[in-house]
Amino acid sequence: MLGYWILIGIPTLLSFAGIRKRKDLNMGLFIVGFVYLIFIGLRYEVGADRVAYAEMYDNIASLSFQNALLYTESGFAALNWVLAQMDAGVYWVNFIVAIIFVSGLIQFAKRTPLPWLALISVTPYLVIAVAMSGVRQSAAIGLVFHLMASWRKGLVIKLFFSLVAILFHYSALMSLIFVQQSVKMPVWFRVSLLSLGAIAMYPILSTTDAYAKYNQTYLEDNIVSSGALMHVLLNAIPAAIYLLLSRKWKAKFGESDFLPMLSVLSIASVFGVGVSSTGIDRLALYLSPIQMIVYGSLPLVFGRQHTTKLSLAIVGLHLIILFWWLNYANTAFAFLPYNNLIIHWLVD
Repeated sequence: MLGYWILIGIPTLLSFAGIRKRKDLNMGLFIVGFVYLIFIGLRYEVGADRVAYAEMYDNIASLSFQNALLYTESGFAALNWVLAQMDAGVYWVNFIVAIIFVSGLIQFAKRTPLPWLALISVTPYLVIAVAMSGVRQSAAIGLVFHLMASWRKGLVIKLFFSLVAILFHYSALMSLIFVQQSVKMPVWFRVSLLSLGAIAMYPILSTTDAYAKYNQTYLEDNIVSSGALMHVLLNAIPAAIYLLLSRKWKAKFGESDFLPMLSVLSIASVFGVGVSSTGIDRLALYLSPIQMIVYGSLPLVFGRQHTTKLSLAIVGLHLIILFWWLNYANTAFAFLPYNNLIIHWLVD
């Protein structure tokens, strides 16, 4: 367990280090991002889905490129196929996906007022439980973080990140909602555009094995995810905080284009758990930016005299979440003990 406590301990210590210059902050985030990359990307025999992804890599390696693209999401299939032709191994898949995830995470953290608290807020679940196991979706989430970090940029760059994310995990279709929200247009036009997009993409996606698997898992069998409610609450609680403090928030930080959208979707996801717990559990991961924004801003809402106390409360809350997950989560055993390829190479 020590490795996980060290991982969350680094941004925890830095959050109270008083780093205020933007240059120093960016350098600190780069270094911490590198630590996260090594921790996630070079993990060895860690994660609940590691065996499934190793088998997927081996299966794709034996296929033609065309058949590989139909085996799973085409972006992830292409990455595995190319690396397999180079005889690189599944650990290179993990490392490249970790680059995508961590780079997006750090870029988005930079956009928050208190980036260390933003990182702490997603470390116990999103970074450890998701990014170190669900390889395909962690790549998609990293790209959605890039999308969010590019919120003030042009439509083309945001659409690029959204479409590439979909190529890694079809659940990232949800990111198209974010792209539309960033563009001013009438509501009826938004709905029409989403509907037309869904109609156009359905015949393409429905021909893949991945679509058939998701349809069976999320809709027909409706497999229950035991931790789904707790996972969506990780988003719903900061969403509720924002909605309750929206006037103070606007007075301090101004109007936000996407905070209200993320908040409403996060609250709605709580009620969706009863419909398809596993499906909602997956989709709610794309709402994780609400955690980073709210917890990475909240201490400043009430003035600097309360910053330290609120920061301590936020850190304490997430240390409790990590403790609970490591000791009581159903899949925690697959992450313990933590091992790293560097350690494995040194020992062997």
